[in-house]
Amino acid sequence: MAKKIVVKIGGSILFDSNLDINFPILKKFKDWYVQHKEEYEKIVIVTGGGALSRDLQKRIGNNITEKEYLHNIAMSVTQTNAAIIQGYLEDFDSYIPKRIGDAYEFLTEEKNRTLISGGLKVGWSSDMDAAIFADMLDADTVYKISDIDYVYDSDPKINANAKPFTDLTWTEYSGLFNITDGAVQEANKNIPIDVTCAQFCLKKGISFFICGGEALKDKATVEEIIKSGTLIH
Repeated sequence: MAKKIVVKIGGSILFDSNLDINFPILKKFKDWYVQHKEEYEKIVIVTGGGALSRDLQKRIGNNITEKEYLHNIAMSVTQTNAAIIQGYLEDFDSYIPKRIGDAYEFLTEEKNRTLISGGLKVGWSSDMDAAIFADMLDADTVYKISDIDYVYDSDPKINANAKPFTDLTWTEYSGLFNITDGAVQEANKNIPIDVTCAQFCLKKGISFFICGGEALKDKATVEEIIKSGTLIH
């Protein structure tokens, strides 16, 4: 079976605390990409909006309150981030889709190529886009690299005794974050995997492997970074 991989790069790691592009982390990802690209028939890279999107929403939130407009703005930031990643990887054969249909046509081609994408549908987070692409490719796992190393039972920034999980079912995950059937994702709601995506993955049998956090600084390579984290299945 041809190798396929879906990687979600959290927008939270693309920019540092000053909202400068975090090139040291991007370089680790580029090194992995250059080294392993030829091993895969299809590579899908999805990026979120992260701190840049949330910062922008804070600046405009008092003047733009309609949720659909806020979703549109957040989605446009993810698409800009995808263009940044494409430019940094310097893979001129990679492709950024404008619509879900474009992505489907690309992913069903027989050519070995890379898709790089931000959000493509208002109301979805980029987690959901990653899950949709995994479903299109019949890939069973999305690797999400972000600013958290594990899913915890409480916020480790507040509770020093927060317990990390290495393995969770989607049902257990939903219980942790009070996700009920039919719940809708809110723009920039900051949980490890968004509400809609969690429900979709449960139904489709798609797993997420969450990793990153301090390992992004401490580990030299992506291979080392993805050795530890939380598998949600």
